[in-house]
Amino acid sequence: MYYYIFDLKKCRKHSQVADIKNYLASLGISGEFTYPSAATNIEELVDLGLSKKYNTIVGVGGDEIADRIASKIVGHPEAMGLIPLEASSDLTHLIGTANWKDAAENLRYRRIIETRIGLTANGSGFLTNLNLNLKNPTEVTLEFRDYLVQARAISVLVSNFSQGVKKIAPDHLDIVMKNAAPKPAGLLATFSNLFSSKNENLGYSMFRARSLRIFTNSQVNLLSGGYVVAKTPQLVESSDEDLRLIVGKKT
Repeated sequence: MYYYIFDLKKCRKHSQVADIKNYLASLGISGEFTYPSAATNIEELVDLGLSKKYNTIVGVGGDEIADRIASKIVGHPEAMGLIPLEASSDLTHLIGTANWKDAAENLRYRRIIETRIGLTANGSGFLTNLNLNLKNPTEVTLEFRDYLVQARAISVLVSNFSQGVKKIAPDHLDIVMKNAAPKPAGLLATFSNLFSSKNENLGYSMFRARSLRIFTNSQVNLLSGGYVVAKTPQLVESSDEDLRLIVGKKT
């Protein structure tokens, strides 16, 4: 029933792997345990688990393993679970806990939500958000379906799920840009007026879209949970199908 994929880089010591296995066994939710290697990557392990008819694919680790599993099973009837180890606060908030033992308990109770994920043109997905890794104020162009936005930006967040961004449309991404100038001008000012005066005063611009293209004057990394998902220029979109994700009882 349960097919576990461990990211050994996130285990503090070898004994933690044994501790997790023993705890899962005590809960009656032991299963097949696998580990990515140079010969078999995460995506290939997911395919193997699906071919063996496991109905729950569980990542043990952080944002990278969670995102890579989600990218493979979005749209599938199988459920995904996560036992977080050094995961981002947004990801642990999404699943309802940062504690690996509590996450194991959640697997047993199997409360499942259906959620979209974010996808990039290179095939990588993300459960939470992408950050444009800007070292300095940078000229950024956001191309939406019906309009373009250009600004000298300090930061750009593309959110599928973020604690600080209220999700209104489940099949849309929320984009938050912090402008280098104190106040946006021109088209940016028009869109900023749609949001609170607090955001406008801080130089924030917010947008909501099913998809967008991101351009920068030099190539910039797009990060999720601290690891590189893709680089600009890049198409980013919300998935057309849902991911079945196991979360906490109170999430």
